[in-house]
Amino acid sequence: MTQDRLGLLSANRNKSLWRRIRDGYPAMVLYGGLTIFGLWAYVSTTGLPALLLLIGLLSLGHLFLSHGSWKAFAPFIGLTALLLILGLLRSDFAEAVMRGVPMAQAYKGSQLVITGDVTITVPMVLWVIAWASIFGARSLSDARAYALFKWFAYVLSALAVVQFMEAVSHFGLRQMLSANVSKSRDNMLIVGFANTNCALLMMFWPLVMVQMARGKPVTVALTAVALIAAGFASDTNAQLLALAASAAVFLAVKYWPRTLQALAPERVMAVLSLIPMLLFPAIIYGLMQSGLAQKIKTDLLPSWAARIDIWTFAVSRALEKPIWGWGYETSRRFDPMIPNHPHDMALQAWLELGIPGLVLLAAFWFWLFWSMNIKGDRVEVEKPSDGLRALDDDMGFASAEGTLSQRFQPYLMAQATCFLVIGTISYGLWRAWFYCLGAFAVMAAILAVKAARESIKLRI
Repeated sequence: MTQDRLGLLSANRNKSLWRRIRDGYPAMVLYGGLTIFGLWAYVSTTGLPALLLLIGLLSLGHLFLSHGSWKAFAPFIGLTALLLILGLLRSDFAEAVMRGVPMAQAYKGSQLVITGDVTITVPMVLWVIAWASIFGARSLSDARAYALFKWFAYVLSALAVVQFMEAVSHFGLRQMLSANVSKSRDNMLIVGFANTNCALLMMFWPLVMVQMARGKPVTVALTAVALIAAGFASDTNAQLLALAASAAVFLAVKYWPRTLQALAPERVMAVLSLIPMLLFPAIIYGLMQSGLAQKIKTDLLPSWAARIDIWTFAVSRALEKPIWGWGYETSRRFDPMIPNHPHDMALQAWLELGIPGLVLLAAFWFWLFWSMNIKGDRVEVEKPSDGLRALDDDMGFASAEGTLSQRFQPYLMAQATCFLVIGTISYGLWRAWFYCLGAFAVMAAILAVKAARESIKLRI
């Protein structure tokens, strides 16, 4: 009897140990991945696909577990899948297979794999891996997410300090590493510095959400100063514009006027997102037809003048095949007029995938903002002072009271705005590292909501 009891206790102990390992596994993967993210973002931001691949492979099991993730993300999964399938069908790989070329040979010579110093993973593979990582983050409890994001805040703060030091020293650390290790060209040092700043920018609003919920505004101020200083030092005005636009959206949503309560802010932003998606090509075409495209170039910074050249050329070529486009990754064939990509995801979607690709991309962004009508259980949290509440009433602003989840809406919409602006004026549709950065941004947003919710509950 004693032996049986000891055996039962041992089995229960082993079972309990296995349960703890199983329950803590996603957190361990993300602890490691997000810690490395800070170093990776500094050393090689364009290498983020490799880091996402590592985290995703270790999180693949979450694709088959039921956490309600598929249902919550179904529209985004469906729209992105359709866009990727359309890209596959409009690729030289599909065309070669239809001509009878063996699949292995067609794939090897196609644009699905771009060879150079590094091999870029096929977008469809990255897509699956990204969702595995996102679902892994979503499986964490609020308490685990809170502990994880507290650590991630330290990682981002360290990255912000390094960025600020690099900005004031004119890439001093990067120049030292280049001279002794990497032997990079000076222009690539600036590119790497700007890419690192972009990665930090995409993490900014989730960081703000958690740190403000924790009552840690110093970290927020430090990161904001580092982002702005790095933006000026690297002359990446697109990032400064994205930060300013996201801040404007944040304030607008947080202090949405009572007189506009009939118009939900997420619905307004959903409609506004159609401007850079559906109307941007028409705006560029209008500038071309009126001759303003050439006139305004002389009044713009060199980088913006170059963008005008790229955009007008892309529109001209897209008009040659407006319905079905030129095919997946054909933007690269127009070098040097289009260097790698058209620096606008909507233009690239239209140029390569035609009207169907443009409509799918527009639908994705429309639904992203439209679905941000966040709901949740009402939780009583710290109320604003009488003076602050009176000030809000006098200015006609909506009260900050509402469900706990609704308080996070301004941060999430600001983060989405950041990504939208950068994708509209800086990067293309298939830029692998930027695509993966979007997956990390979603992971950070999910963890931030959970962490901020736990932080506020701890203060109740």
